[in-house]
Amino acid sequence: MSLIEQRAYRKAFGEYLRKGTPIRLDHKQVLRGDRYVWRTEGDEKVRPSHRANDGHIFNWDDPTATGHPGTDFNCRCRAIPYVPGETEYAFHSLLLPDGAQTERWTDGDFVYHYYFGSGEAVSLAEIGHLREVAEQYAYIDGKDGAFRRLSNQIADEARKVTSGNIVLDFRRAYDFGSVEFSHGWAVVKGQFVGAVAANEAMLAISGESSFLFSDSFEDPVGLGIEVGGDRYQITGHWTATFKAEVLASADVSDYTTREGE
Repeated sequence: MSLIEQRAYRKAFGEYLRKGTPIRLDHKQVLRGDRYVWRTEGDEKVRPSHRANDGHIFNWDDPTATGHPGTDFNCRCRAIPYVPGETEYAFHSLLLPDGAQTERWTDGDFVYHYYFGSGEAVSLAEIGHLREVAEQYAYIDGKDGAFRRLSNQIADEARKVTSGNIVLDFRRAYDFGSVEFSHGWAVVKGQFVGAVAANEAMLAISGESSFLFSDSFEDPVGLGIEVGGDRYQITGHWTATFKAEVLASADVSDYTTREGE
């Protein structure tokens, strides 16, 4: 038990002896400072709303909609005391473009457009799927979401540069069938453009990532029927700002690309 934890426990124990108050230390009583970095366990059990908090700096006096780490039912997330220039953090903030949105498409709408849409391309915003697809990509895919993996990749690229501009291209196929079965596998590619500056043992990184979704809807019954063209394209785009301070040494950093990522 650390000195901070010992002091918090002694105070709580004194309240128990004097008033009979049960000893229930919360995170704020134990941890130092007004701010903390939200850190998840980085596995499949982490709920998407908590993955979205991962790497962000929060204030104890201003809880998020999900509460503080460890307060939600079965939450295993941790609050890491934030010390400027010492504590690592890294996060993307999702930005979706403005624009009119039609009623959300179902699988039936995908099929209808195949037969009667004359092969005309559609966008995720037009079919009401943009937010769902972007959030599926960012926070739900795999064991920890694409945003966390991309943060690791950007950190590693920053270590190569140390000081100056960073440009990182990325591309990968993802299964979006949970948004709507008709999507299935689609490609998300993009580019991070930013800068890094060295500050003793830390690297400060900032910039913006752009994302482009591309998919095609083909013969829905697999009979080789061509109606107004044998397929139509589905596209979408969004951006996200990025901010991080990570340790310059990947050997001791929580932000680095690991085997299998």
